[in-house]
Amino acid sequence: MKTAKVSRWLRGFDASGELKAEYQLPDSWNVERLRTLFEVAEDEPMFDSYPVGPRQVGVLKGIGHDLAACQLDFFLEADGEE
Repeated sequence: MKTAKVSRWLRGFDASGELKAEYQLPDSWNVERLRTLFEVAEDEPMFDSYPVGPRQVGVLKGIGHDLAACQLDFFLEADGEE
């Protein structure tokens, strides 16, 4: 049985809902770290879409993209890969 790899993304959408930016999180941003940052329960696998607010933007600025400078609404999302 194959185990799917999960990639986590920060995706930015404009006011019309169109995807305008997409940044893959490095593997160091594991689900435990993201649960803490997004205040998600331990038993939640985090496959939903989570809005990125000012608190998260401040912490995530270390990924090399200035999310605060973008005029987009960002969300943390997950994709499965085989």
